[in-house]
Amino acid sequence: MLSCRFLAHSSAAASSCSLSLFQFDSHFLLFSTNPNPNPKPKAPFVPSSWIPHLQLQQLLYDKSKAGFDKLEDALVVFDKMLRMKPLLPVLKFNQLLAALVRMKEYSVAVSMFREFRVLCIPADMFTFNTIIKCCCHFNSTLDYAFSLLSGMIKRGLVPNVVTYNTLIKGLLSQDRPVEAEHLFKKLIKFNEIQPNVVTYTTIIDGLCKTSNTSMAVDLFRSMEKRGCKPDTITYNTIIDSLCKDRHVDHALGLMSEMNHKGISPDVITYNRLIQGLCHLDRWKDTARLLSEMGFMKISPDLHTYNILVDAYCKIGMTNDAKHVVETMIQKGVFPDVVTYNTLMDGFCLTGRMDRALEVLYTMRSNGIVPDCYSFTILINGYCKRQKVDKAIDLLKQMSAEGLKPEVETYNTIIHGLFQIGRHGEVWNILHEFLRNGDKLNIVTCRILLDGLCKNQHIDEAISFFGLMECNGQIHDIQLYSILIDGLCKNRKLDMARNIFNNLASRGLQPDVVTHNILIRGLCQEGLYEEAKELLSKMEVSSCLPNDATYNTIIRGSLVNKKYEDALVWIQNMRAHRFSADASTTSMVIDLLSAEERDPSVLAFRKWFSQ
Repeated sequence: MLSCRFLAHSSAAASSCSLSLFQFDSHFLLFSTNPNPNPKPKAPFVPSSWIPHLQLQQLLYDKSKAGFDKLEDALVVFDKMLRMKPLLPVLKFNQLLAALVRMKEYSVAVSMFREFRVLCIPADMFTFNTIIKCCCHFNSTLDYAFSLLSGMIKRGLVPNVVTYNTLIKGLLSQDRPVEAEHLFKKLIKFNEIQPNVVTYTTIIDGLCKTSNTSMAVDLFRSMEKRGCKPDTITYNTIIDSLCKDRHVDHALGLMSEMNHKGISPDVITYNRLIQGLCHLDRWKDTARLLSEMGFMKISPDLHTYNILVDAYCKIGMTNDAKHVVETMIQKGVFPDVVTYNTLMDGFCLTGRMDRALEVLYTMRSNGIVPDCYSFTILINGYCKRQKVDKAIDLLKQMSAEGLKPEVETYNTIIHGLFQIGRHGEVWNILHEFLRNGDKLNIVTCRILLDGLCKNQHIDEAISFFGLMECNGQIHDIQLYSILIDGLCKNRKLDMARNIFNNLASRGLQPDVVTHNILIRGLCQEGLYEEAKELLSKMEVSSCLPNDATYNTIIRGSLVNKKYEDALVWIQNMRAHRFSADASTTSMVIDLLSAEERDPSVLAFRKWFSQ
């Protein structure tokens, strides 16, 4: 009965276009590729009423490498293991835990371990390390992982480097870098363990992921001083972070250092460098690295080709992108849904919707099933070209093919309908979205509020905003800025001012955009002095004016004939190294060329002439 109780508990827990990296004469057709044959499905596990010891032990060994097909199968095996007399050795229970980890059933593994302890099933170092690893996947059980560390010591087990590596990685994954650093320093200080390359690489990876690349580099440099040699994974981690921080030359230097020290770069090293170079449009260096890969006999993989396709598509070089796709096929690397989606997006960005659709047909003909993102790309492309009806047809096609549109898909169509003034149809789309059990996200709310304001449905915007406030759905300064902007443009300045003044009581701090909107609204209503006072408050607060602020107040001073003030604002703008935008420049030029004899205008002209 005890095992049945566990089964029930576990189930519930459960540079230029001519500089192409690949030159081919082939015409872009439907790619004539055959997808890789699907692997044969694994034979289903059918629990029998009786499994001999040897057969069960072989089964546990096999499943510890690959995991069970279904959680229920693992639980049935555990049930049978508990009924065996004598109990199987701890090694076999460890193999069952390893199978659950392979299946990512971490909470079930922890529950099973607790059952071990109730049944006094022995646990060894591997058992504890496995469960500590499971606990580190959840913030709520990380403290339990450290209590297990104490339990190990009480049982006379000495935690090893694997134990501490797992705990450090767990702390970093749960955004607790200070505690990870403290644990690491304590281990070194008291010689608890000799940190190995995995320990250092784990901490370096955590620092890189929290944007502390310089600290990661310092730790990287201290490794060898402590007698620990970095490996390829360590170098790849640092190189990736440097490239993301746009320090590609530093990253290239590290790869040269790898070669000098006899540490071989792999395809991951090259992929990260190529991606960094592509982001900086350094095509010659990218071509050099690709040639170097060939010399080093390192074959580009799917990710390499996807990086190149994405880089070309982002700068509108879709012909080069399609050449990359043709090349990868010739090299025996088959495109995946990411490749095709990227190419489709590239064609959509350049307005070639027919070619984007051709890619969709190519995907299907090659056995690649389009996903939700594939359709969203096309829908976005049509909406940007104001062909919303075709976008809606694709939305219907998604449902017909069993694909559930995501909130981003609906957001795209709603935004497209507002852009062409089809306000009434927005609610039909919105009702369909809500009918599917989905919820509005903050982006949807922004699109709806902005669309209502820009289409002069300000009363509906106010009602919608009030409804969101009543439901406690908004705590977002951008939403308030959108409404304040709409109110100002619809000559409802008193309401806009009131909302702005009450932001602090709602726990929100107006940002520079919010200030700029109200300053412009005040100037448009002739309340220049109030706008001037608001800007002065900005200058003494933590919200500093930007170039848009100065351009707004300069235009406001000119519209309100405050020419002396305009000169002061222009001088302040220049002192902050901001530039006049097109609208401000046009107003100044018009004033300088006008037949105006006003002394203040003449003084304004004189200042400019000097």
